[in-house]
Amino acid sequence: MASELFAKEATIFQKIDTVFNDILGVLQSTPSADYDFEYDRLVPFGEILSSLICANYFKNNGINCGLQGARELIITDSIYRGATINWAVSEQRIKDKINFSAYDIYVTQGFIGSDTYSNSTTLGREGSDFSASVIAYCLGAERVDFWKGVNGIYNCDPEINKDFILLPRLSYREVVEQIYFGAKILHPKTIKPLQNKKIPIRVRPFDKPYEQGTIIEDISKFNPAYYPEIPVFIEKKHQILISFSPRDFSFINEENLGLIFSALAKFRLKAHLMQNSALKFSICTDNIPERVKPFLAKMKASFQVLSNENLRLVTIRHYSAAIIEAKIEGCKIYISQRNRRTARFVFDDN
Repeated sequence: MASELFAKEATIFQKIDTVFNDILGVLQSTPSADYDFEYDRLVPFGEILSSLICANYFKNNGINCGLQGARELIITDSIYRGATINWAVSEQRIKDKINFSAYDIYVTQGFIGSDTYSNSTTLGREGSDFSASVIAYCLGAERVDFWKGVNGIYNCDPEINKDFILLPRLSYREVVEQIYFGAKILHPKTIKPLQNKKIPIRVRPFDKPYEQGTIIEDISKFNPAYYPEIPVFIEKKHQILISFSPRDFSFINEENLGLIFSALAKFRLKAHLMQNSALKFSICTDNIPERVKPFLAKMKASFQVLSNENLRLVTIRHYSAAIIEAKIEGCKIYISQRNRRTARFVFDDN
């Protein structure tokens, strides 16, 4: 890519070679037994190379651009592949190092940071969007634009359902609800800092830069846009339904629930749906074998455990009885739940 953008004698090739040498240094070192730590040592180089090429291209085309490494801005703890940000330290770093009196724009990396020992860390799912949110919050931005391969936020996944509708305006609350249930928009942790400072968000198509896309902002409860009337469909595939029953003579009580949730946190599994009775507690979660298998092994010491794989979790926001009837017709349903605005179903994926 660089060879197509720059002359052969450009200094960027020396910079790229330096990054490649750093990559080789990681690959040639003796790895530790900690997979997540090694992952975070290597993966950030993709972001570093991309930002290096972008910033140099801008400079070559007369744009007053600064390149600032995200690992010097975003300081985290040492939970690799899902680090938590140290907000106080990061905010001071960002304010100190991003100075628009020196440059018109800055290029940095998403998804990455560093811990207090200067080890590279990554921020987990949708970490690049989260990086933008963190920097915007710390700088008090007027607005944040997220450029995507879609025209904005739809009422369903366009890859699954062709009858999708663009939602031009949404509240922070509605977006967080949709994301929580699995919508592939932004991550809830991306929304929250911006909501705290009421910084508007635009989700826009990068191939149609003049289209407005979807705006997410602070909307009064009394505004009709607070809850859109268009039904929203959210689907999560590759789910597993796990049910726990105590092996002793106890019921599903707070102590048993504490054991289950402690193990979920340990193996980094999220309960997307929960349901309980006196004798059984069930969760639906992503079927990630390297996490689910040791989780089940641990749970079987205290509970009778049953599981069903190859499931799909479907959420319908702003549903009607007719919409639900059409959606579930002919499906094998393991669990169904409804409240005033949201209906959820666990289906056999076949």
